[in-house]
Amino acid sequence: MKANKKRDLSFFTLAIVAILVLNILGSLTFFRVDLTTEKRYTLNQATKDLLERVDEVLLFKIYLEGDFPPAFQKLQRETKQMLDEFRAYNPKIQYRFIDPSESSDRKIRKQIYEQLESKGLYPIEVKTESDDASSQVRIFPGAIANYLDDRELAVSLLIPQLSLPPEAQINSSIQNLEYTLANTIRRLVQDRRKSIAFIEGHGELEAKYVADLSASLGQYYNIQRMNLRDFVIDTVTGQPSILQQLQKLRSFDAAIIAKPTKPFTDLDRFLLDQYIMNGGKTLWFVDAVSADMDSLSQQSSFLATPLLDQLNIGDMLFKYGARVNTNLVKDLVAAGVNDRRSINRWVYFPMIMSQSNHPIVKDLNAIRSEFISTVDTILSPGVSKTFLLRSSPYSRTVSTPHVVSLRAMYEPPIEREYQSKHLPLGVLLEGYFESVYKNRLLPKDEMGRRLNVKDSGRFSQMLVVGDGDMVKNQLNILNPNVPKGSPLPLGFDQFTNTEFGNKAFVLNVVDYMLDDTNLMQIRSRELKIRLLDGKRIRAEKNKWMIVNTALPIGLVLIFGLIYVFLRKRRYGNG
Repeated sequence: MKANKKRDLSFFTLAIVAILVLNILGSLTFFRVDLTTEKRYTLNQATKDLLERVDEVLLFKIYLEGDFPPAFQKLQRETKQMLDEFRAYNPKIQYRFIDPSESSDRKIRKQIYEQLESKGLYPIEVKTESDDASSQVRIFPGAIANYLDDRELAVSLLIPQLSLPPEAQINSSIQNLEYTLANTIRRLVQDRRKSIAFIEGHGELEAKYVADLSASLGQYYNIQRMNLRDFVIDTVTGQPSILQQLQKLRSFDAAIIAKPTKPFTDLDRFLLDQYIMNGGKTLWFVDAVSADMDSLSQQSSFLATPLLDQLNIGDMLFKYGARVNTNLVKDLVAAGVNDRRSINRWVYFPMIMSQSNHPIVKDLNAIRSEFISTVDTILSPGVSKTFLLRSSPYSRTVSTPHVVSLRAMYEPPIEREYQSKHLPLGVLLEGYFESVYKNRLLPKDEMGRRLNVKDSGRFSQMLVVGDGDMVKNQLNILNPNVPKGSPLPLGFDQFTNTEFGNKAFVLNVVDYMLDDTNLMQIRSRELKIRLLDGKRIRAEKNKWMIVNTALPIGLVLIFGLIYVFLRKRRYGNG
């Protein structure tokens, strides 16, 4: 008996020592084990590297607290779990969940709502239903992130998608939580802000029409407008300096050419070409056809005519690997136009849905286009092409000149004419571009000398879209609470009260081109989130309540009876 006790005591002592050793080793070495099939709680290495850069407390104030539908409770729970993962790698990541509707005082609630909206968080109205009633709940599905004393960002945790039901939208938002939160951290901790230029001098969109995009990009990048024809004067010769102009242009990491309407001179083309050869990133939003809805304000029809040849940039884009066609795309999946009586589908405004797993457009909301043209790719050695934007399976093209008439809004389309599928509308070019000026006569500098040219460039990226209005925000006309003429958010159509994904698309493109942390790749990640069948839940609610309540009690009773029976059988004769 003493031997058994001694042996048990030895085992107990060894167990205590083993536990102590494991705890000491665990405190010295950090590791986490993710047992989920899709490794949903394993952070991307880019996220881990980013978390190491957080030196001070970074606080997320998350406005997902309160009484709201189960789907948003799931988003709340997943957000908390993701931030807990962040905190496991860096305890300086902190968070607090806040209920913006907590106060019973309506005036205080209104002040809180207005404060959140002024910071960039906008509410959504969600209808909740129970067995005997339904109600509307206002939810702010987002957060305010604070870092240091002067850095603050609003971040939306819900990614809206017009083509998906609410449950699927939340599913998509959960899939992108790591990127959404990590990208917010990246923007808060970055020390050097890269620079972006909106190119001027060729009738591009005025500042007020890209004001919202400029403001949104301005939260993370330095934004300027640069007129290619506004030259620096050389102090020696007193002449405009091409070299200094090129040097000024090269100081920008990316350039946006938004809906040019006037010709590019040969010198303009040279400057942009050499900017690209030196690794500059460019975003081309080009109207290849002259067509505008303003033409229909005074008359019921207008003639859409080719414009690209007048711009004098078609051969440049062709050389780089893209061709914008002088046609118009008509699509049965289209945005609406409000004629003050009703909202009618307008086939000239294709609504572009995400059809790719590329991180730029994956899970993106529908993008609104206006009089868009197709974009083809051309053989260009060393340059890869990725189509990011495509039409729906129910589209067609019409050549120009083409009469655009309001009658098309009210006449049912002939569906058999819309048989073209997934027409290319926007392409991403990546690689080593060849100069348009290779083996060509070059411009002269202010001293009369021929300029040197780089025949082939460093690695660069370029986006070409056949629609200049994709980056144009509307100016307020209808909302009495907003000053008339004020820029509205890019992608918001005030006439149909619909939010599109235009701004998110451009921001994603810029982040993809300029972000050197590879965070964008996280958006390609697929997480399987098993959705419950709501209809079946309602139909079988009582059955499963009984099963979940009665079955455990019944099992305990059965095991108890079996236990008593076995004891009586074993010890009853003793």
